[in-house]
Amino acid sequence: MVPPSDEVQEGGTKVLDFSFSPAQEDYRCAVRQLALTELLPRYQSGDANQAYPADQVRRVLAFSREFWAERGEEPNLVSVGITAEEVARGDFNAVLTALGPTYTRLLLKEAAPTLLDRWLPGLTSGDQIIGLCLTEPGAGSDMGAMAAAAVRNGDSYVINGIKNSVSYLNADVFYVFARTDPEASGWRGISAFLIPREAPGMSFEEVEDLGCRAVPRGTLTLEDVEVPSEWMVGAPGQAFAMISHFFDINRAIIGLTCIGAAMQSLDETIEYTKNRIVFSAPLASNQAVSFGLAEDVTHLELAGLMCYKVLWMRQNQIPCQDYGAMVKWYAPKMAVEAVHRCLRLHGHYGYSTELPHQQRLRDIIGWQIGDGSEEIMKMLIARSRFGRATFDGNVETGRRQS
Repeated sequence: MVPPSDEVQEGGTKVLDFSFSPAQEDYRCAVRQLALTELLPRYQSGDANQAYPADQVRRVLAFSREFWAERGEEPNLVSVGITAEEVARGDFNAVLTALGPTYTRLLLKEAAPTLLDRWLPGLTSGDQIIGLCLTEPGAGSDMGAMAAAAVRNGDSYVINGIKNSVSYLNADVFYVFARTDPEASGWRGISAFLIPREAPGMSFEEVEDLGCRAVPRGTLTLEDVEVPSEWMVGAPGQAFAMISHFFDINRAIIGLTCIGAAMQSLDETIEYTKNRIVFSAPLASNQAVSFGLAEDVTHLELAGLMCYKVLWMRQNQIPCQDYGAMVKWYAPKMAVEAVHRCLRLHGHYGYSTELPHQQRLRDIIGWQIGDGSEEIMKMLIARSRFGRATFDGNVETGRRQS
């Protein structure tokens, strides 16, 4: 599963190169080995005990740091995608916090140097965790309905609001979005702040989730939380535009995470069906079995190529919002269908907690919701291809058609 790199000359003809660099290919193989030998063995116990994989995250980050330092290179976005896909084969819940400095710097691209100095070392070593706080009870995909408010008070802001569906409720710092301009409407007038966990006025309530149980998730309530203006990330009122640039990257990373987990289930199931004898023949010899798995591999390979294309486009400053939306709905859907088939082919054991397929299925389903549902992604694609006026109103008058 490889991304398109820059065009190369071959006999005077321009062709696309879909290969990883030699260093990236070495990295992919090495991370997969680490994932299968060090992460996978504790994946199911982490779910059963709801234990965040802190040591495993630190291990991946240290390995990645040493690997690229030895080669005198900085990992690019495609390399970050490789990390996501391969780590997910071992532990789905270790991915996002193990992506390293390239990913984290993009998340906090507009943060002041003082904020980066304070938080980046801990976040990129795995010693600290960041929690993104966008969603509210009345504002999910419709970020413009955000009700959390940050009111200026001299050199500080006082923040009140409720953030729900917060992943990493065990975080050391929270990336909180709140409205700083009460006169602005929609997505305008929203700002972002980095707030440490110990800030007075913050309270937490965990929610029991179906999947990703090793990552605490729940509600953050902010009551008169006073923060210095220096904790604001980026310019006042510009947080929506700022985080929107990150969405495309994150959606490709989510897609690759789901693909990695599903591919591991497929590898395990292919091996199982080759060795499981039914009616004196391998289970895989039945076309109803092997053809279905062949379809799943095809869909996931295609989804993976699209994910890497998105990362390559963002790496090269090419707009790709619609492509990001495509991979966000397609990759998790194909991954869910693939793992569901793997579960069924293992019979009762697949349905039991003896095998990891049921856990991967539960974990992946969460990403059919998080960071934008399938329906929202299709709306973004449709607006891009048909034109916003088709949905918002008449092209000439701007009025909605009856």
